[in-house]
Amino acid sequence: MLKILVGALLFVCCGYVGYGVNAYYRRRSSLLTEILGYIDALEKGISFLQSPPLEITSSYVADRKSDAVKILSEYVKLLEKGAFSKQDCMLAVNTKLLTGYEKNVVAEMLFSLGRSDLDTQLAELSKYRANLTPISESAKQNYKKYGALSFKLGILAGLAAMLLVA
Repeated sequence: MLKILVGALLFVCCGYVGYGVNAYYRRRSSLLTEILGYIDALEKGISFLQSPPLEITSSYVADRKSDAVKILSEYVKLLEKGAFSKQDCMLAVNTKLLTGYEKNVVAEMLFSLGRSDLDTQLAELSKYRANLTPISESAKQNYKKYGALSFKLGILAGLAAMLLVA
């Protein structure tokens, strides 16, 4: 009876690890997709409505819940505070879902918003979109490939462990 319980516990643990890896890839992919969506909202808001970044960002995060919204909510707090540094933006972007380069790109983008004229801002936003689009596509591919595979392998590893113990 104890062997069956230990086997079941190993099965659940391995399945949970597989699910955790799957969740990581899913959250990373959705974070990068939402950042690109935020860049779209910025381009539309800046070029057509000529709204300030605080207003655009506040309306973008108003009724959403995600990892990108957490980052942008911290950015809204910085905008409401007034003067802030690039280091403050790096602290706002601090997440385990992004690499160091990606954090730097997003923090640099957030820091540069509202600091230049309209045409320069739109050019910078298109530059950041060009930097982040291949990264987002790669994250989507990794989620499709490794995310689904990790959950299935976690279940299979749990079955194997359960059979070895029982």
